[in-house]
Amino acid sequence: MSSYRSGLQIAAAAAFVAVASVQPLQAQETVNITFITGYPPAATWVNAFNDVFVKSVDETLAKSGKFKVGWNLAHSGQIAKPRGEFEAIESGLGEISTIPGAFHADKIPLYNIPYVTPFTNAGDPGIVTEAYEMLQKKFPAFAKNWEQFNQVQIGVTDNVDNYILLSSTPLRTLDDLKGKKVGAAGPNLPWVVPTGAAGVSTNLADAYNSLNTGIYDAMIVWRQAMGAFKLCEPAPNMLDAGLGAASIIPLTVNADFWDAAPDEVKTALTGASKAWSDRQLELLIDGATSGLARCEAEFNTVATKMAPEERAKWAKGMAPLALDWAERTNAKGFPASEVLTAYMDFMRANNQPVTRNWDRE
Repeated sequence: MSSYRSGLQIAAAAAFVAVASVQPLQAQETVNITFITGYPPAATWVNAFNDVFVKSVDETLAKSGKFKVGWNLAHSGQIAKPRGEFEAIESGLGEISTIPGAFHADKIPLYNIPYVTPFTNAGDPGIVTEAYEMLQKKFPAFAKNWEQFNQVQIGVTDNVDNYILLSSTPLRTLDDLKGKKVGAAGPNLPWVVPTGAAGVSTNLADAYNSLNTGIYDAMIVWRQAMGAFKLCEPAPNMLDAGLGAASIIPLTVNADFWDAAPDEVKTALTGASKAWSDRQLELLIDGATSGLARCEAEFNTVATKMAPEERAKWAKGMAPLALDWAERTNAKGFPASEVLTAYMDFMRANNQPVTRNWDRE
């Protein structure tokens, strides 16, 4: 090769490198996402979102560097109050939320099964979460239901380990509840009927003030919330009747946002949902232990376990909640009876202490 040709090749290569070096890098695209919840970070499902979900999404997107999320974490009612998250995401006020299913049984009835089947599990929120993961894969009706409300569900978790009763006065038997006012989330209210107490619809955000001012005398709640929200200060008596885990929190995104979002962002969001649920369950279980410990240490809480015969009496005294629910929900076009049986079969297969076979009555 002549020195002349070699020199031309070297010059061409140098020119290519020079030109390439001044070409602009592909700009990183920012996808703005507002997370909406009426609850504060003390709520386990909010804490897990802020702490784990956001981090997981950011780390996944950083691998390619093509996208990043501009987060707006609007918790504690900044945009929507408790119970207002559903409509906020449906209308596009935000892109993503954790929806307390207990307050929307009229719109997403299939998430109400644990509330019509109390006394069915050993207070294991992991089992209930697994049951719902199974149900959602088996029954397309879940996804179709969300389509009606301009939402896409990407995750689910159970945020209650075991419902207990907190009271301003000692509780031991069903007779101790007669004549009292008992606060509960809407779907819990039918549980109160056989006790002779009057049910009062409430939510966690209002619970402390309601107990403190006597709006109700007792409340159906769970141990983590009991400690985190200091509910045991106005109500230092706890009764564990073995009602079980029940509350379902779906993680949903606005469907318009979802349709427009890059696939890489969708993958990151969907992938982070499992980490969110796992962390929420961890916070819940750890919080149940520390919540009771805090209440006992700071507020002299007295914890009592209901006798098995009283538990059975309470369960048998309830109306056929599950069959009544299934009949109503079947009439709306949902496969409620099939979903109910699949849920109960899952509990029986996992050796849960089923006190009443709600689907076989």
